[in-house]
Amino acid sequence: MKNQINNIKMTKRIIYSFMAVLTLVITLNSCVKDTDYDTPQITCEFNESDLGGTEIAIGTIIESWEVLNAGSSIDLPIEFDFDDTGYISGYVVSNDQTGNFYKELYIQDSPTDPTIAIKVGVNVSSLFTKYDVGRKIFIKLKDLALTKSHGEMFLGQMINSQVDEMNESIAKKNIFRNCESVDIAPKIIESPSAVTSDFIGMFIQLDNIQIAIDQTGSTFVNPNDDFDTHISMLNCFDFSSIMLETSSFSSFKNETVPQGNGSVKGILTRDYGDDFFVLRVNKVADFSFDGERCGPTALDCSNTNIGGPNVVFYDDFEAYATNTTNIAGWTNINMNGGNELYEIKSYDTKYVQCSAYNCGETPLEVWLITPAINLDASTDEALTFKTKTGYNNGEALSVYVSTDYAGDVNAASWMWVDATIANGPSNAYESEFTDSGSIDVSCLEGNLYVAFRYLGGAEGITTTFQIDDVKITGN
Repeated sequence: MKNQINNIKMTKRIIYSFMAVLTLVITLNSCVKDTDYDTPQITCEFNESDLGGTEIAIGTIIESWEVLNAGSSIDLPIEFDFDDTGYISGYVVSNDQTGNFYKELYIQDSPTDPTIAIKVGVNVSSLFTKYDVGRKIFIKLKDLALTKSHGEMFLGQMINSQVDEMNESIAKKNIFRNCESVDIAPKIIESPSAVTSDFIGMFIQLDNIQIAIDQTGSTFVNPNDDFDTHISMLNCFDFSSIMLETSSFSSFKNETVPQGNGSVKGILTRDYGDDFFVLRVNKVADFSFDGERCGPTALDCSNTNIGGPNVVFYDDFEAYATNTTNIAGWTNINMNGGNELYEIKSYDTKYVQCSAYNCGETPLEVWLITPAINLDASTDEALTFKTKTGYNNGEALSVYVSTDYAGDVNAASWMWVDATIANGPSNAYESEFTDSGSIDVSCLEGNLYVAFRYLGGAEGITTTFQIDDVKITGN
């Protein structure tokens, strides 16, 4: 084992001695390294050349890590223990002032149109007082280490055989800051569908985007979440989505998410489990949602006296064979042409079920639509149903109604239904179904269609949803 470790270290020394020969030293104005993390540095007394050694591109150290780990089943860190004091530089794009970032700096190689970015761990709070957004910093690599952590390239310090945040004494010795900060121009990405791993760690902007309609009344952080909350944001042109991730320690956690449509700026990262892309904002002001929303509107009939003894429609799914996807009268359609559909299941009672778990479809979008339900002979109609989740790792079910559906989901006008949807545990199935509550549909006329849309897979959401006892009552 000792020989294997020595060989790895020797490989790392060879890689970085070779890189140092290839790179150029660039002289820039930079600031004195101070030892006070609580107050901004003011005076400048030396040039970048005083750093000594050779500047190495961020991309070069990442490529070297990839070479070291090619074909490896585990991620081996690179330790920068060579004598030559090589360093990297970059522009800070993250801000921990609101608490949505913590003991971490995201830096990218250019303030405009960056090509690469990296996460730097620093075990110091209130980093914004010294490393504000737009500040160019220089990081000596000696005594640091690089690895891939939670889907992101992470530069820190080797502690207890793993790469962790560099302690304050190492940070003071290794991180230098330029005197002036510059404006950071966000990298414009046309829609979440265009997001790739090439943009991880960068300050980006998404346009024509809005919070998913079923989450518009939410706060940035769900009070039941201990660490982070994920809220879906949709693009108005191609309806692709990305998750907004907000820390439960952020100062704006209890604020309501913006309601309109527009643009949002933030740092592209990965979720903790490295299952999907997320966007993390520095502050609420990074949202510019001044436009009108696109897509479906919310159903609002405003009738306080709904329901009655007359059952207009009811299906408890007991009449169908277990494991069938052929649910007579209902439309059961996979929007991307895949094989996964709602399926009749049975456990004490029968119900329909859909899940993206192990389905291999990204995304999985399945619509289950009722037969036509005629409302002309009734009044004060109320819709009710029940839902239950299994191994819940995100919201995948939403409910819509339409009166002009004619077989083409995309051609119909849908209205989102504000219903109570099950939100059970992440490690088991719920023991009981959750009642939707009485939903007022009394302002609708003619044929009504109720749709249960399952959307999962794309953001790592694989929650199993079960639906039962779909009913409309009235007078």
